[in-house]
Amino acid sequence: MVEDPPDPDDLALLEAAVEAAAGAGDAREFAVLARDEHARMVAGVSALVWGRCCELQAMWVDPPLRGRGTARALMAAAEAEARRRGCGVVLLQAYDLVAAGLYGRLGYETVAVVEGCPDGSARRWFRKVL
Repeated sequence: MVEDPPDPDDLALLEAAVEAAAGAGDAREFAVLARDEHARMVAGVSALVWGRCCELQAMWVDPPLRGRGTARALMAAAEAEARRRGCGVVLLQAYDLVAAGLYGRLGYETVAVVEGCPDGSARRWFRKVL
């Protein structure tokens, strides 16, 4: 049965079941956020840590802040927190149409690529050993 949209509680249960099967019961999330003078988030990165591995799940920088080192600062702070939590590696996936070249400049290596996902671009998985 296809459910569109799926119930958020069902999605949470599904995710919890997969994490439990993978032994990720000790998974902990964190975020590094930048806020403006009105406390509105203008940039940030979220991550999940488990098993000495940090998976960056999402990163965003508002367009007016791009090209000013904001992404570099966010990534450095996330990597520092991953180290503090005992991680030896950071993983992430990104789309070329959104962040072409950024992660390579930050010392990440491409470990997998799926061309044409989305159409006309590619989806990449990156790794950085800390």
